[in-house]
Amino acid sequence: MTTKLKNQVRALIGGLLMCVAGGALAENYEPGQVWSYKTRPQEKDSTLMVLRIDNTTKLGQVIFIGLKELRVRHPNGNVIATMSPLPFTKEALDKSVVKIIGKSDDLMKFSFGYQQWKQAQFQGKKPPTYVKTVAEIVDALENGYIGIPQKK
Repeated sequence: MTTKLKNQVRALIGGLLMCVAGGALAENYEPGQVWSYKTRPQEKDSTLMVLRIDNTTKLGQVIFIGLKELRVRHPNGNVIATMSPLPFTKEALDKSVVKIIGKSDDLMKFSFGYQQWKQAQFQGKKPPTYVKTVAEIVDALENGYIGIPQKK
């Protein structure tokens, strides 16, 4: 095997290992984790907190998060700094998170929203579960889009 080919194989293996390591990190969500994520430009200090993980057979793993340090403009002119709970597919959250930055036992409030989501599921409805990145959903919520893409 030539030196050039050996270097290409090493680079390929290294890249694969980095992908596997990055994916493994994002697979281990736990309530209370605080993550940095790919934010909107105006919210560089925003963080997300994992609030609850729901494993259902129909929807797969749904991770409920709360967001802090937002700058979402409400139609009345006020600025919304926090949002919770927001249900995301694991895949969408994997595309959003950057690194874990801490853990807290002091979870953001989420039980009422989660109960509504669960009740819709028990009634045979498809409760909203976001499949886009966190930043895309925050943009959509701020802009008042009604048809936010959801998991079907």
